[in-house]
Amino acid sequence: MADKTAVQPELASVIARFPDREAMARYLFRTHPDFRSICEDYRLAADGVATFRKLAATAPRPELDEYLTLLRELEAELLSMFGAADAASPPAGDLRRPGGH
Repeated sequence: MADKTAVQPELASVIARFPDREAMARYLFRTHPDFRSICEDYRLAADGVATFRKLAATAPRPELDEYLTLLRELEAELLSMFGAADAASPPAGDLRRPGGH
């Protein structure tokens, strides 16, 4: 049987960046394909930043700045999606407990 607490790598990278939004991130990942797509883009951009940081230790890498900009843009998009979901959803505690009590 699959572990229900296991997290897709795409979602894990978003939760690592926004740990206080974990419940909402899990909800949006399950229910919104656009959010899943942004999570994948975010993971790929974060991986790119990590790679170019390692390579920059031996020589300047102009790609690093490009990937850092992309990462910031994706973070802004994720925050916007969290905000929109907050406005349309019950409080985060209600996402974790049946009945919201």
